[in-house]
Amino acid sequence: MNTNSILYSLKVWITSVVLAPVLYLTVNVCLSKRNRTDFWDFILEQISIYGGCEIFGIIFSFFTWVLFILIIKGIITCFSVFSKLKFVIASVGLVLTIGTFWAFSSASRFVEGYYYLMVANCICITGGSLFYNLMVDGKSVTVYKE
Repeated sequence: MNTNSILYSLKVWITSVVLAPVLYLTVNVCLSKRNRTDFWDFILEQISIYGGCEIFGIIFSFFTWVLFILIIKGIITCFSVFSKLKFVIASVGLVLTIGTFWAFSSASRFVEGYYYLMVANCICITGGSLFYNLMVDGKSVTVYKE
């Protein structure tokens, strides 16, 4: 079966690694009640947080991405004609993302610090899974039936 599942999953993964910290920082800044006195200190702080999120995202999600590729290949092999294939893949990505955050954090830290980062990653994984073009046997898998 000819498919672009590796490239497809790579696009989804890279999108989540790059874009999720931006979403997280946006929410974090909006919810923060800290008084900012210096603009450049604020910018440097956000850049350092973004860099930390990038390192965290790459390291902790790499094995999840590899598992995601294998699951996508399995789903395509077993259910290639299923009309809701991308919804299944998006759901699997969502569960894997939540599982990764749950596995690498304790319950208290998870609730306090990583909830919005997890939600941002879930949005990016689910959105990317539905957005990017998945090809199976030369045909594009769509979210909707034409």
